[in-house]
Amino acid sequence: MHCIDLIAEAVPDEGVPELPEAPKYGICALTGNDGPTIRSKHLLAASFTQWDMLARPDSDRVSVNAWRAWMYGWREEGKKRDYRPERMASWRVTPDGLAPLSRKGVREAVLGEAPGTPWAGYATTSYKKHGSMLAPVNAPGGALWLWETRVVDCSDGERVQDWWHTLRRYQDAGIPRPVLETADPEPHLIRKIGVDIALEFHGWAAPRYESALYQFLCYLLPSAEELKEAAHGGAGQT
Repeated sequence: MHCIDLIAEAVPDEGVPELPEAPKYGICALTGNDGPTIRSKHLLAASFTQWDMLARPDSDRVSVNAWRAWMYGWREEGKKRDYRPERMASWRVTPDGLAPLSRKGVREAVLGEAPGTPWAGYATTSYKKHGSMLAPVNAPGGALWLWETRVVDCSDGERVQDWWHTLRRYQDAGIPRPVLETADPEPHLIRKIGVDIALEFHGWAAPRYESALYQFLCYLLPSAEELKEAAHGGAGQT
């Protein structure tokens, strides 16, 4: 199943605007699947930038499911338009629905149990791309996430938890996120945290930091505000 089709089946009818024209049989440029379609101009406007990701660039039609997935949440009240979560949020979708997620929500989903149904997950930093074009659909218990355009394999739960807690330990030791991402502490930081911690961190991170999983977990680390809140007794999974 394509992620677009999974979202289309998961979202309620009342959140989807009416089709702009009667559907006709055709091939969807986005998924490559055949079935009920409308003209692609109704979804792929001038602001669309992901032309290189089309499954069938030779088609000028998109599926009704694509309309449902991409237009879910759209309303027009005067000149104001509500956001559409498929493109304007991080999310996780299962047959039960599409759930927009904050970065904290993505963190909790990644570190928690995977759904026992088919699902897909997308984490974005730009809030501008259509994650459903590339997000892999997981079988029950699977754990592949799309992070912008990069697929991250989180299926080794033991590794995920180990790397996460190690990154959190170094974060608590005073190593900021940008340094955790590059695995290259500068002299002023080494003086601050101590040579032993700096060498230990570099030795651990050097063979890992270029991996998608490592960078994804760095992105999910709690912010300074979250850490401050947690230190004062606030809730939050860190």
